[in-house]
Amino acid sequence: MDPTAEQAEAVATYGDGVDLVIQAGAGCGKTSTLRLIAQSDRRARIQAVAYNKAAAADLARSFPSNAVCQTGHALAFNPKYLPRLNMPRQTALQAGQALDVMRVLGREHGAPTPHVVADTGSPVPFPTRRIMRLALDTVETWCHSADADITARHLPAVVNLGRAEAREQLAALVLPVARAAWADLEREDGAVRMTHDHYLKMWARSVPRLACDVLMLDEGQDTNDVLYDVIRRQDHAQRVVVGDSAQQIYEWRGARDALARFIKAGAEELLLSQSFRFGPAVASEANAWLYWVGGPLRLRGHDATESLVEDVPDPDAILCRTNAGAMGVVLEALAAGRRTALVGGSGPIKMLAYAARDLQAGKPTDHPELSGFGTWGQLGEYAEEEDGSMRVLVDLVDQHGPDRILGAVDRLVGEDQAELVVSTAHRSKGREWSSVRIHGDFRPPKPDPRSGAVTIRREEARLAYVAVTRARHRLDCEALAWRDTVTAVTD
Repeated sequence: MDPTAEQAEAVATYGDGVDLVIQAGAGCGKTSTLRLIAQSDRRARIQAVAYNKAAAADLARSFPSNAVCQTGHALAFNPKYLPRLNMPRQTALQAGQALDVMRVLGREHGAPTPHVVADTGSPVPFPTRRIMRLALDTVETWCHSADADITARHLPAVVNLGRAEAREQLAALVLPVARAAWADLEREDGAVRMTHDHYLKMWARSVPRLACDVLMLDEGQDTNDVLYDVIRRQDHAQRVVVGDSAQQIYEWRGARDALARFIKAGAEELLLSQSFRFGPAVASEANAWLYWVGGPLRLRGHDATESLVEDVPDPDAILCRTNAGAMGVVLEALAAGRRTALVGGSGPIKMLAYAARDLQAGKPTDHPELSGFGTWGQLGEYAEEEDGSMRVLVDLVDQHGPDRILGAVDRLVGEDQAELVVSTAHRSKGREWSSVRIHGDFRPPKPDPRSGAVTIRREEARLAYVAVTRARHRLDCEALAWRDTVTAVTD
């Protein structure tokens, strides 16, 4: 197929030697455009950095031999890390015992503190395993950043923690343990299990210089600061950053939009707006969400591809806003006897079910979303008053019970065997199906009680845009019909 006018312009602009940002809408030929650029310059040493292994393999299949396609983690990897990576999985309790949390805190505070207690199984304010869980999450957040030191800004949010004084107490306990955990990770004989994000941070802190003339960054809108900082420093190379700012959906875990940052630094910006995934009907729905997302991009549907926005009673995929919503769809589909797959596997749902079982038994949990609750009753009260997604979880567990949920998800099948694929919208990114239904847990924003204005957060508009653009031919987005009531957007 001949390149489109937009693709030809991208190749020509690359030839000028300037840093280049390519905003590529959903299904708009991003990979083929990168391939055309690589093929146009077979003498340059090209390093392409992809978002995940599958994307790196996809690029490598079509790129010329002068290009190397890897993930950021593959660039950072050193075989010496294998023993730490291959250690048995550790619970927060096991990691805390390996690090000896009580010893760390005794050294930090000079004496045992009344806010720390042993893990007896009773609901307590700050059990050591909870401190360790929060410390590990703090280290993970810091690893996603370009920051030199672990500070309070890297502490995870804890739902239902309460007063500001409690947060200060928690910071005083968690930060010393987080710093001790990182010191342990830097030792070859350390006891805390290493993750891939840990060695990526170590590599970035070494200020590496990549041996390339051209550096391509794929999915630039979801680039963590730690990787962006490495790429920013490669000013000996021409940078080509590709992605879709409207699909930035991982800001909540530290990702930021590298496309916008390179544009601000002076890179040339071009658009790919012709989608080859779906026809005009789905493109129109996508553009309605792009209006609220903002930015210059609007999609043109592929005229030769038939697409309909209609009721779809038998979709290939159902996309949910939350893990709790996905749990409900999975249980309903399995009860109906449908062979069902869950994108990303059953791990997140099992973690929620195990946490629910602990809380029902009056035991604390180190689940990151539920660790602020000491009992199931506390979670129920919070869900009733504060949080819609928590209410879905509480209702599902009260109706089915954790053990039934755990038994159900063990009956899930692989996607290649499934009649129905269930996914959260976040995990659906990069995928597509012939027919898609959006689930009802995409809840409408509430009107302002004084002005009546209905405001949507830009992050939610981006997630809805990602969800509706997963469909090739048939899209059921009735669950998002409330979009017509929105009057404003906020960051």
